[in-house]
Parts: sequence; C-alpha cells; structure tokens
Amino acid sequence: MPVEKEARVVDTDNIQGSIWPRLPKHFESYLFFKITNKERFRKHLRTLVNNGEITTGTQCEDHLVKIDEFEEACARSRRDVPESERQPFTAVNIAFTHMGLLKVEDPGVAPRFAETLKEDRDAYCKERINEGLFEKGMFDDLVYEGADSPAVLHPDFGAPPGNESKKDPERWEWRVDGVFIVAAHTARALRNKIGDVEDVFHTGDANMLSMKIAFRRDGQVRPGADRGKEHFGYEDHISQPKIKGLDDPPAKGEPHACPPGYIFLGHEGDPNKRRGPAWAKEGSFLVFRQLDQKVPEFNTFLKKAASGAPGTNYNGEGGPEKLGAHLMGRWKSGCPITSAEHPEAIDRDVPELAFSNKFDFRPKKSIKGCPFAAHIRKMRPRADKKRDIGTEDDGDNMPIPDLESDEIFAEGQHEDASVILRRGITFGPELTEDEIKENATTKDRGMYFTCYQSLIRDGFNLLMTRWASNASFPEYKAKTYPDGPGMDPFINQRLRKDHPDGHISLYNGLDADKTFKLPLEDSPWVIQKGGEYFFTPSIKALREQFSSA
Repeated sequence: MPVEKEARVVDTDNIQGSIWPRLPKHFESYLFFKITNKERFRKHLRTLVNNGEITTGTQCEDHLVKIDEFEEACARSRRDVPESERQPFTAVNIAFTHMGLLKVEDPGVAPRFAETLKEDRDAYCKERINEGLFEKGMFDDLVYEGADSPAVLHPDFGAPPGNESKKDPERWEWRVDGVFIVAAHTARALRNKIGDVEDVFHTGDANMLSMKIAFRRDGQVRPGADRGKEHFGYEDHISQPKIKGLDDPPAKGEPHACPPGYIFLGHEGDPNKRRGPAWAKEGSFLVFRQLDQKVPEFNTFLKKAASGAPGTNYNGEGGPEKLGAHLMGRWKSGCPITSAEHPEAIDRDVPELAFSNKFDFRPKKSIKGCPFAAHIRKMRPRADKKRDIGTEDDGDNMPIPDLESDEIFAEGQHEDASVILRRGITFGPELTEDEIKENATTKDRGMYFTCYQSLIRDGFNLLMTRWASNASFPEYKAKTYPDGPGMDPFINQRLRKDHPDGHISLYNGLDADKTFKLPLEDSPWVIQKGGEYFFTPSIKALREQFSSA
C-alpha cells in the first residue's frame, strides 16, 4: 500500500492517474488530436476539467484498492476477470506535445515563451519547459539524431518530405498537438467515454468544434490467463520503481526507492527543479512508441539459435524456452533468471518467484548469471551502475546495502535518474491458426509502449540510444566476448549504417571465462514504428494555465 495520503510528497489529487498509480484498464485508446480553434479549445478543456473528467491519481488509487489490484506485479492483478464481474471504471487523461503547449498556454505567457525561443533556443526561463528533446519530438530525436528509419515508421509518426530544411518551430507543425488517453473496463464503456470527450469538444459540429482527432490507437489487455503478458508471452510491468514519499518502501533485497523528481517535475531529484516554470510542477513527460511484434518469427529464431548454440547451455528439449528467458532476463512466469535465494532459476523456471524483484545482478561480472545484455538488465542495470562493495566480482550473495542504516556502506548504491514508469498496453489479435501453421506473422499486433519520467534525455532516450544499442554496455565486463556484452535482443537498433549487426554474448555452459557471440539476425521480431513525446500537466496546470472559463 502507498504512503498515507497526508504524508505524501506528491499531491495525488493533482496528478493525472496514468502517471501514478496507473489507469485501471482492460481497454485503452490513444486519441491523437490537432487543435483547430485555440480559444474554444481552452474553454472546452475547462469544461472537461471542471466536470471532473480528468482522472486523478487518487481516483485510480481508490478504485485499484477497492478491487484489490493496487499492487500491479502480483497474481491477483493478472487474473482473468469476466466482463460481467468487472467493477465499472472509466478514465480520461490528456497530454500535449511542444506544439500543443504553444497553442494552449495562457495568452499572457505564450508570447514571452515564443520570444524566448526566438532569441535563444538554449536559454532557461520560467515561461518554458527546459527539455530540448520534448520540443523537437521523437521524429527529430530518433531519426535525424538517432537510429529510427523513416521507411519503417508508421506514416502517422513521420514528417513530410523536405521538412528537415524548415526552421524551428515551423518544422514541427506537422506533429499532433496532444493525446487523450481513454481507458475502461469494457469495450462498450470505452466507446461511450470517447463519445463523452468528443461531445465536450463538439467534434461533430463544424461551427463549434475546437479540435479534431488526427488518428487513434486502440489497445486491450490479452485475454484469459495471458492478462498482463505481452505477445511473446512474458509478464510485463513487473519491476516498476518505487517512489520515495509516495509508494510503500521496497522490501529488503529490492532496488531502493527513487526520488519523486525522477518522475514528477518540481520535486526532489528533478534536475530542472529550480529552473522550470512553476506550472510544470507535478507534471511528467510521456513517451508513446508503437512496437509491432512478430511472434512466430521470434519463436522460430529461438528454436534455430538454441539448436545451433555451442556448448551445453541451450541443449535439449527446453533449450529454446531457456534461451528466450535469458534474452529477456525472466522466464515467462515472471521469475527472474538470477536469484541469490534460488540459483537454480538460471536453468529452470521457479514459478514461486514470479514477480520477484529481489535481485541486483550480483556477482555483476560473472557470465554464469543473467546475460549482460538481457532486456531487463539493459533497461535497468541495477548493480552494473552501482559502485563495487565487495570483491572484484562484487560478492556472490552480497545484499543490497540499506541506505538508511549505513550511509557509508551504501554510498554509490542509489538508483540513478534512468528509471521510468512503464504504462503501456498490448494491441492486436491473438495468434491465428494460420500464423502458427505457417510460422509467419500476417496480423498486426504488438505493444503501445508508454513511459513517464521528469527528463526524456535521462530516461527513455538514454535507455534507447546509450544502452539498448550499445554493445559495450554494461561497462567493465572483463570476462566477456571481445565485442562486448552485446545489444538488447528486443529493441536494439543499428545507430549507424557502418555499425555491425546486433548480437548478444552468452555463457556456453562450459567456459566461465568467455562468452560466445549469438547473432540477432537481420530480420527483427520487434518493429519500431515511431511515436511522440508529450508533457502531462497537473490538474492545477490544466485549470489555471491551459484552459479558460
């Protein structure tokens, strides 16, 4: 359970519920919109806020507690609940792109904001959000300066030809202005709630409308026993960071709580706490990214790679399942493959450890544990980013130091600012009989990945560009293949055309001093279709800064 409300450092009546604790949902739609009339939009938004239609963190918390699903990573929250037994709950949240903020800001502030941008793009001021990646958006960030391929991106997330020659901010005018996130317990309830939102903004009336839906994305949790799993079959959203002063303290052996400013602007840990605008407090940056998954192709790769792997580690009937677990870092049950209490989990699933978060990748230089480039290790390195506290290999069973009781021993063991809150949802149908028979994907399915952080550069961007596709990360792995730990098996990208194809370094079961290199092949099983960067304001900011009576 969370910290008592009166003792919280974050006002959960003021934050949007998709950030914390999460939107209760079986169905969820993202309505990407363009503002057509600024003055009317501000008035319509005020109506939405005053009617209590923007769902707060407290409202989500109360419902999750009521249905006994506040704890996300547990069997009860993953159980199949028939539609007739679900407690009714619908939710609406809203977030804006940089272009959207320019349109809806208070008229007295926007001119100063625009003038500051014109005079000095890098200047800090109280009238702007000081986050350059948010301003330029995901396309500029990950195409012009990253590894996204325009040919692969969905057209909804791509700039028109010749756009790169335009000056700021004109070059960003093609982007949407914002997104409504609408969630519900049933498909019918979702449709009705979307209708309510559209009615407030008069989307059916050419003389009264203030925005139009440019495009939308519809997701739903997977059915039956697969609730909570992504389409490859692995449990998702297990190891979420605990927020100090908001969540209950982590259990012994779990990663330490992070400062609230890693997620919410204006709080301890926010690097721009003293430089950002006051209205940004308790807002958070939202990243939306569409990931298409090729399930049959992934399963085929596991079978082929396991049978051809050198050594003994992936031999036998269970080899493909074990290889998949090692690429992810968890078995499909959710059991982590590294556990000081159950070392056998490296070789077989231990269902009683499903959803366990009591591990830190120690000994962090041993290749016999979790592969250095396993997905969960790339995305949250734990001990790999912490100072050594034992021997060179950091001790086989060294506990995570208690930050409160021994500050000297715990020095260098704090969580860093790369942590993110993941809030996505799966989309698309279950595998068809024809796809299983032909071992080929014919239907669109995957995940709408979303996450929150107080700085995109420290969160999503760092994870994607500096860690996932960096074959040398985590650093300082002496006992490894000369090419380094390898790349994230699920979301790696070639940062430049002259870079080698992806690989991951694995233990062969025989030689504890050297890994073997497993190529990740040319055809990925996760297609990164692009997305967008948003800012999710507080309720107070929506009322006082972005709307009018």
